Amino acid sequence: MRVIGLTGGIGCGKSEVRRMLAEAGIKVLDADTLARDLTESNEGIVRAIKEEFGEGIYGPDGRLRRKELAAIVFDDRKKLDKLNAIIHPRVMSTVERELERLQEQGEEIAVVEAALHYEVNWNEAMDAMVVVSAPMEKRIAWLKQRDGVEEAAIRARMANQIPLEEKVAQADYVVENTGDREELRAAVRKLIDWMHERVSDV
Repeated sequence: MRVIGLTGGIGCGKSEVRRMLAEAGIKVLDADTLARDLTESNEGIVRAIKEEFGEGIYGPDGRLRRKELAAIVFDDRKKLDKLNAIIHPRVMSTVERELERLQEQGEEIAVVEAALHYEVNWNEAMDAMVVVSAPMEKRIAWLKQRDGVEEAAIRARMANQIPLEEKVAQADYVVENTGDREELRAAVRKLIDWMHERVSDV
């Protein structure tokens, strides 16, 4: 089985690419959603986050106060690194178990979508890396609409990730999200053809 990493800069549309891949029948694992789930369901992660950021980072209902946590970590790279160190090893081990299950089922391709593939060196465990790229103005407009935040806050979040240009330079395949939804869908069809070619080359 070929395991393909899928990533991109904030607001590039990688989650939309993931959904299109899934609709086409490709097995896709969403590591970022898994990470969000584990911050409320995994006792070890919850305990470690409380120890690092204080009991009040969780509400009385047990839900993580994500906006408060984001405000802390996106202003402090060391805090962000500590949060990643708490969450990502557990996410990786969970994804690895799921990949083993998919391989046992005879799947030929599995895609692992994660925002921080390169930041936590997870790309090294992948057979190939796909990066979704989009123009900066499109990214900022989309994030303003989705999250209701100002451009300065968006750029601060971007500053805590490896620049998109560096990810593109390291990628085995780049999906250019420069047009409308149908153009992106066409680009995803080309990506699927490329992934099948990778499998047949093994």
